[in-house]
Amino acid sequence: MINITDKNKKDCCGCTACMSACPKKCISMVEDNEGFKYPVVNMDLCVNCGLCEKVCPIINTQTNGKDMPNTAYVVRNNDPEIVKNSTSGGAVTAFCEEILSQNGIIFGGAFDKDFNVCHSSAETVQELSKFRSSKYVQSDLGNTFSEVKKSLDSGRIVMFSGTPCQVEGLKNFLRKPYDNLFTVDFVCRAVPSPYVWKKYREYMESKFDSKITYANFREKTYGYHSANLTLRFANGKKSIENTNTDYMLKSFFDGICSRPSCYDCKFRKETRVSDLTVFDCWDITRYVKDLEDDDKGYTAVIIQSHKGAEMLKKVSDKLTVYPADVNLLFHKDGHMAFQNPQCHKDRKLYFEMLNSGITIDKAVKKTIPVKTSRKIFGKFRGILYKTGVLKLLKKLK
Repeated sequence: MINITDKNKKDCCGCTACMSACPKKCISMVEDNEGFKYPVVNMDLCVNCGLCEKVCPIINTQTNGKDMPNTAYVVRNNDPEIVKNSTSGGAVTAFCEEILSQNGIIFGGAFDKDFNVCHSSAETVQELSKFRSSKYVQSDLGNTFSEVKKSLDSGRIVMFSGTPCQVEGLKNFLRKPYDNLFTVDFVCRAVPSPYVWKKYREYMESKFDSKITYANFREKTYGYHSANLTLRFANGKKSIENTNTDYMLKSFFDGICSRPSCYDCKFRKETRVSDLTVFDCWDITRYVKDLEDDDKGYTAVIIQSHKGAEMLKKVSDKLTVYPADVNLLFHKDGHMAFQNPQCHKDRKLYFEMLNSGITIDKAVKKTIPVKTSRKIFGKFRGILYKTGVLKLLKKLK
């Protein structure tokens, strides 16, 4: 029986496989004081069948049977508008469109009406925009695994995209291979707390005295290499901040608000159970020597299965594709596939402050203060971008 306590929270990634598989429906995902959900078993209903442990991807990690992927590409969608609104090169949109052309259904992370991050489904091309752009928050899967299985059993082609632990959790829950299932995982740094994201939104709405109407963690206002978290408000105002000045982004990248399991992730590996692994390609000139980096973004794609290879062939008319050295690509731009983030020493204090009612700006200032030089630089990013100085500074790094 699954038994997660305060002492072993690093052993749960929150994938919901146990809850979804329980034949007695006696497992609930309950949010803790950090905003992360963990399984809680109703012992009055539990019959100790052990299925929850059998499907847990941390207890039972999978392998795709290969030593290492041997094929990699750097790609970009041929539609400039899709590239502009995507985190990197817009490759995943092309995969989604192919699935939809076969009357399939897509499951992926998206904002709900209140800007919580949840997995939802899409059955039309018009709905795909909600999946674009990174969401640096753990997605609430809800009953997604059961919905995926229902669609698969009905014969529909299903595409599921998510973190490596979510994909392994889904595969474990299904307990058998499905020819009509296509999976995409992404190289993941960690998943930040939904509670922190909520506290951040509350602070920003109070600061701007207006409701948030738009959020984008990786908007390319100043180019792909200088992406920022952009918020727009009902009163017409907007906030544009980078990883060094934004309280949410800084909390994430400083390792102070991620799920405990992420600091000791069991899914950081080259071979994945997904069909394709995608991540940011930060230095296109490293892999394609005669190509100039136009700062619009490319997607790195690792082929993990025969289905993955076939998918890339099917969408070749929608993408510009460049072969890349798999070792170089993985270990340079995909290095987060192997490296756990460091847990910040003041993580406990940070959450204690938020739980006590202290606003996120004060919690950040106490534990991971923003440098004055970064604030000044942030204020002049627009001018530096327009004059080309920002691009030059990025090249010098």
